[in-house]
Amino acid sequence: MNPLFSLRLLLIALILPCTLLAQEKPQLWTLPSNDSFLPLIPPPPAAGSMAEKADLDSIIGAQDHPTATEIAYAQKSVTYNVFTYAEVLGPDFNPTTHPKTAAFFKRLDATVNVPKDFLKVTFHRERPYKTFPGQVKELVTEEGGYAYPSGHSTRSWLGALVMGTLDPVHRSAYLSSALQVCQDRIVGGMHYPDDTLEGRVLAEAVYADLMQNQTFKHDLEELKAAEFPSVSK
Repeated sequence: MNPLFSLRLLLIALILPCTLLAQEKPQLWTLPSNDSFLPLIPPPPAAGSMAEKADLDSIIGAQDHPTATEIAYAQKSVTYNVFTYAEVLGPDFNPTTHPKTAAFFKRLDATVNVPKDFLKVTFHRERPYKTFPGQVKELVTEEGGYAYPSGHSTRSWLGALVMGTLDPVHRSAYLSSALQVCQDRIVGGMHYPDDTLEGRVLAEAVYADLMQNQTFKHDLEELKAAEFPSVSK
């Protein structure tokens, strides 16, 4: 085989996976700088403080004799995505029937993960099942990384706010579903209540920023017309 041809094949083999990976990575909508969210999200309760004790006791109370159904629901929330809201819209709300919704919310999650991850690293609060292993039970699949603010709470609350914009009639139902995700993270032992609260605060701030973003609003209107036509007017 021609050495030059072999070299070309090798280069293609090396470059192609990187190109495909870049194509799969969602393009993010623009948000303010990560630092701009710091005034909105206070530091978590200090170790040994009464606030931390209240946070811990809230988990202990939430984990007192949960039913099998409650634990199963908490485990289901581990895999939260926008189609969790099929419990509001029914089984016809799924990735097959709503492919543009799937892509849009994948991009939304990736966008909000940027400030969320920044805040987690900034505050480096350990998860309660790690800090209090004798008192907090691991009732769902363990998750690594820091706890504050809660990623599930941030994404589900932001998802509910955006779904409520697409479909205002069911806005309160989406919020109720997202609030259940937040509670499930507490029941599962993965988060303190304060983690979930500040996740919702971050979601509200990001939603407000995105609704001032003309590109986001244009994309949202396109999605509304394409896959939520009954509420597009």
